Amino acid sequence: MSSPLHLVRHAVPFTAYPYRGEAMACNLCGGTETLTVAETDRRLKRLRSVACTGCGLIRTDPMPTAAELDAYYASAYRAAYQFALGRRPPRHHLTRSRREAAFRADLLGPALRPGVRVLDFGSGSGEFLAAARARGCTATGVEPGRAYAAYARDEYGARVLDRIDDLAPDETFEVVTAHHVLEHLRDPVDTLERLALRLAPGGVLYAAVPNMAATGKPPHERFHFAHVHGFVRETLDRAARRAGLAPHPAYRREDTTVVYRQAGASDGEALPATDLAHELAAALAPVRPGAYLASGAWLGPMVRRNAKAIRDTFVAR
Repeated sequence: MSSPLHLVRHAVPFTAYPYRGEAMACNLCGGTETLTVAETDRRLKRLRSVACTGCGLIRTDPMPTAAELDAYYASAYRAAYQFALGRRPPRHHLTRSRREAAFRADLLGPALRPGVRVLDFGSGSGEFLAAARARGCTATGVEPGRAYAAYARDEYGARVLDRIDDLAPDETFEVVTAHHVLEHLRDPVDTLERLALRLAPGGVLYAAVPNMAATGKPPHERFHFAHVHGFVRETLDRAARRAGLAPHPAYRREDTTVVYRQAGASDGEALPATDLAHELAAALAPVRPGAYLASGAWLGPMVRRNAKAIRDTFVAR
């Protein structure tokens, strides 16, 4: 899957992505009934996304198989979405990652005390690990991407493992973070449960995912192949509650960027089910790609994305 032709097939508009996929039940509630919320992604490629009628969690349908997803991340993802063609992360990625790491560290604030154990799931090139260590924490990353994990080890001296299962069975952490990684997984809710089990008593878990209910962009601009699940505020909280977590009142929340704590009796029962799927289907009504292309409305988003990449490439470190 690493041939130049395969990469091109990921970029040509109006065509399907080069995968077969499989039918899959909802990872949050186990339901199989769905509503279609999108037929196209931000590259004007054919990509069907559905919302579970039981809980509202959005997923790609058909879902890429585990092997297809592994091969995609090994061969196409970094090149297609981060323009990373070599082993070293591109400069614009490092700029954004440092900026995000500073934001995350500031948000977590007093939780990042000297001596605190931190686990960053999906640690990428290691900028948050470095930020945590600068505050006196002991930081561990989990990153399956070999090139970026190697960069984190070489550049920051970080401890980076390939999988959660590589941790010692009894290893726990006062702070666990997962920044824009759950949406990439076939089993995001199951993974959140596994991460919650790694929390030490009184610990906090930071989770951030793109908000599929965000306004200010055409609905199909919120979809792309790398994100096989889509969350809104309600489904993220429902996933967290299934993992035994509840929003921590001491930390500010920004929709789908949340600091959770272990849930207690005062947090009440699990969130009730709603007709969220129909609400999302209405809000994310499929757009006809030909009409969108003819309108010229795609120019603005394209210019903004490229301008950000150029800015972050040349900004001073």
